[in-house]
Amino acid sequence: MGIPVAYSVNCGFGWFIVLLAIAGYFLTWRRMRERWSFWIILAVGWAFFATAQTLIAAGVSAGTPYLAAIWLSSFVLVIASLVMLFAKLTGRVKEKE
Repeated sequence: MGIPVAYSVNCGFGWFIVLLAIAGYFLTWRRMRERWSFWIILAVGWAFFATAQTLIAAGVSAGTPYLAAIWLSSFVLVIASLVMLFAKLTGRVKEKE
C-alpha cells in the first residue's frame, strides 16, 4: 500500500511556505531595514511540519509520539510567530497615533 498523495502535497506545501518565510525575512530587511524575527520562527515552525510530512511520505517508521511531538512543536512555533507579528503591528499603530 502506497503513501497517500495528501502527505506528498503537504510536504511540498510545507517546504514552499518555509521558502516564502525566509524570502519574507530578507525582503522585510531589505525594504524596511528591520529584522522581524517572527519570519524566522514561522520558517522553523513550518520546517518542523514539513519534516514530519517528509518522514511520512518517505516511509520512515517514526513512532506516532515522535511525529505528534514534531507537529505540536510546529503548531506552537507558528502560533508564537503570529502572536509576535500581531504585537509588532499593534505597536506600530500605537506609535503613529
